[in-house]
Amino acid sequence: MPRTPRDASAGLFHVSTHCVWAAPELYRDDVDRLEFLRHLARTVTPGWTCLAYCLLTNHYHLILDVEDGLLPRGMHVLNLRYALHHNRRHGMRGHVQDRRYWARRIGGEGDLLETFAYLARNPVKAGLCRSPARWPWSSYAATVGLAPLPSFVDPSLVLASLADAGFDPRAALRAHVEGT
Repeated sequence: MPRTPRDASAGLFHVSTHCVWAAPELYRDDVDRLEFLRHLARTVTPGWTCLAYCLLTNHYHLILDVEDGLLPRGMHVLNLRYALHHNRRHGMRGHVQDRRYWARRIGGEGDLLETFAYLARNPVKAGLCRSPARWPWSSYAATVGLAPLPSFVDPSLVLASLADAGFDPRAALRAHVEGT
């Protein structure tokens, strides 16, 4: 049975990928996480913008803004580059990601804010930290102004959705995510 064609049109997407059953950890240590972020930075090109990322132990989440036709190509490049690194470093072969990446179109500012909050809260829910701002493998702390912003992350669309809140959009985003 043929696969359902991917949504390859322009827009905002929440993207996620999990590791295969044979490798219980997509990122075994900080070296793996840094290598993934290096590949993500190389994948971000004109027409392929990373608004947010969150790396956990066995999967990752991205919020991307892509032009027409670029999501599948960019995801192929990103996952292939990381798989080659992972297999070479850990003496494995074959697929590193469980299935094809999962992608959901984000429908408007409200959905974008809730998706961003979901990504930011994910490490807390997984028991990896007590506060979203304390997870070093997420762009959340940088987006709310608590850490330097990586050059390949552009959270302007997320922050713009809170520009009418009457105060600093970063503070409004932090209050939304952390309930403070």
